[in-house]
Parts: sequence; C-alpha cells; structure tokens
Amino acid sequence: MFLIEHDGKQLLNTLGVTVPKGVFASLEEAQTIFADLDWSHPWYLKAQVLQGRRGKSGLVRRVDRVDQLEETIASMQQTLGTTPCAGLLADPAVLHDAEWLVSIDLDREAGALRVNYSPEGGMGVSKAFSATIEGESDWAKLEVPAPILTIVKTLHAAMATQDALSIEINPLAVLSDGSCIALDAKVEVDDAAWSRHLEWADLISHKLRGTGKTEREQAFNILLDSAGHRGTMGRYIELDGDIAVILSGGGASLVAMDALMHVGLKPGNYLEASGNPDPESLRKAAAIVLSKPGLKALWIAGSFANFTDIQATVMAVLGAMQDMQVRLPIVVRRDGPNADAAQSEAVAWAKQQGIPLTFHRGDTDLETSARAVAEAVK
Repeated sequence: MFLIEHDGKQLLNTLGVTVPKGVFASLEEAQTIFADLDWSHPWYLKAQVLQGRRGKSGLVRRVDRVDQLEETIASMQQTLGTTPCAGLLADPAVLHDAEWLVSIDLDREAGALRVNYSPEGGMGVSKAFSATIEGESDWAKLEVPAPILTIVKTLHAAMATQDALSIEINPLAVLSDGSCIALDAKVEVDDAAWSRHLEWADLISHKLRGTGKTEREQAFNILLDSAGHRGTMGRYIELDGDIAVILSGGGASLVAMDALMHVGLKPGNYLEASGNPDPESLRKAAAIVLSKPGLKALWIAGSFANFTDIQATVMAVLGAMQDMQVRLPIVVRRDGPNADAAQSEAVAWAKQQGIPLTFHRGDTDLETSARAVAEAVK
C-alpha cells in the first residue's frame, strides 16, 4: 500500500524525523480551514494523491497571501480532474540551505537493503548514489553529513519495524544550523503485514485506495513517475478477464488484443512496454501485472523489435514471476535483438521452475500465438 504524503510524514514523525507542522483538510473544507492559518509567512498547498511528480503537474502550489487561497484551490481542483484526492496538505515554507534525496529500498540481487542518496534533491535529481547495507561496516560507504546519516539509519531500521517496502524523503532540507526536516515523504508498506499493523485501517491512504483506479493502476502510475525516461511503459489497464498481457505497444498491440478475444479469451490486464524499457522498472511493472488475483496465463507478445533487448525484456518479466512466486503457463511471441538468447534462457528457466512455456518468434503470427494461450489454459 502506498501512503499519501500526510500519512508518510506522520510515520516519519513517530520515528523521530522532523517534519513541518502542516495542516490537512479535505477539498471541501480547505478554504475555510486554511484561511485561519498564520499568514505571516507563505504556505505550500499539496494535493494528497497517490502519484509522484506533483510539482511538475501543478499539484503543489506556493501561496503567499490569504487572498490568493481561493483561486489557488480552485485551480488545483481543476488540475486534479477525476484523479482521486484525499485532500490538501498545507505546509509552512521552510528556509533552508540545501536539499537532499534519501531513500531505502530492497536490493534483490544482494538480498539486503539499499540506501540511495543525492545532494541534489528536489524536482531535478540528476544523479543519485547507492550503497547496499549488509553489515555495520557498510555505513562507511555513505558520503553524507552526520545529521543525514542519522536519519538514514533511522529509515533503515524502520523498514523492518514498519514492514515497509520503500521509504523516500525528497527533499530532505538542511537548515542553516545543520539540522534536517523532511519536506516530503513517499512510503510503501507491505500489504502482507496487515495482521501486524491494524492501525493501517485508519490511514487516509487506505480509504483513498478504494476510489477511482484500482490499486494496481495507482501503483503503476507511481512507478511510471519514478522510472525515468528509458523506454516507454505507456500504460497499465485493468480489465475483467483472466489473461495477463504484456505487449510491446503500437499497432501490434491492437492486433494482439483482437487475436486473444478471437480465440475466446479475455485479457485481465494490459501492460504496454516498448522502447527497450529499463529491466528493473519492467520487473516492477510486471509484478504489478502478476499481482492481480485470478489470472490463468501470461502472454508476452509484440512485433519484431529493432532496438529492444528481447533477452533483458523477457527475463525481467520472468524475474518478476519468480519474485511473486506466481505459477502460470506462459506464451511468448517476441523477436529482435538477442531473441535467440532470450528463447534459450527463458526455456531453460521455465524447465527449472516446472512452468509450461511456449516461445514463438516472428514467423509465428499473433493469432497462432493467442491460440497457444487458449490451449495452455484448457
């Protein structure tokens, strides 16, 4: 479950990380509640939505005077459109000397937690550094000021105590006296840990997740925001069938969906991944695809690729299946760079896993490949 900023900051506060003394209000009450704020200094209004890059989307606004409040809120509501929004968070403007990014997530290959950090935090992070923490001596790898290291260690410990999958502060503001304050928070907690955290039911984030898009669609939008610009994972759509579909996009995707329905099958969801997507981002996106309950098969298909590394792409998806411990019959119809290696490695992987896998190349048309999916689910 992804947490809105307000809930994420509440969590940070319980951990002893300093956060601004913000005020939360529903969209309906924001005008009245925020009018009573101390307007001797500016405030930032932030839409509480389950997506990133709010600043670039116009969902974070600076308001200098109370007479700007009504117009700003109206403009933000117009920008939101139908996007599910829990309300607005008003944070006081904080004077600071520097902005850092710090985050903790899981390094799958190392089987350990990874620290990511950058002294260029905020909206335009151009370069970040990473270090896997497997023992006490690994903390020496981090080139960060002592106050930031203290916060990073706090977040690292919280990954276990809070059953978190990732925690990010960006920006972490450094004040003139060297102290730090978290100006934003992005937190994802593990749904599998609900039995240990009954308090999650009271979170605003939990109430928001049931509105509008499914949680998987919301999760994909958040991933898309953070995935960068390599490749194009154009969209993830939830449908009412039971076949997981990952396609390369373009006209072939329309043909593929028609072919699937022509053989009597219905897609349960659809992920568009083209343009040689980053394998790690694709792996995360595929995990979202495979997390939908009730799926009966996985179909990975597309036209002949010119630039996409077929081996990296296919194995990223199969890696997600292994991560999720999902066992579904698989049909692949891909061709292009490294397709021979992709076919060899995928077939060997499936044999080792005991999972049925059929690998078609470009000389097999999409309808024939779709029929193989139909055969696999009989």
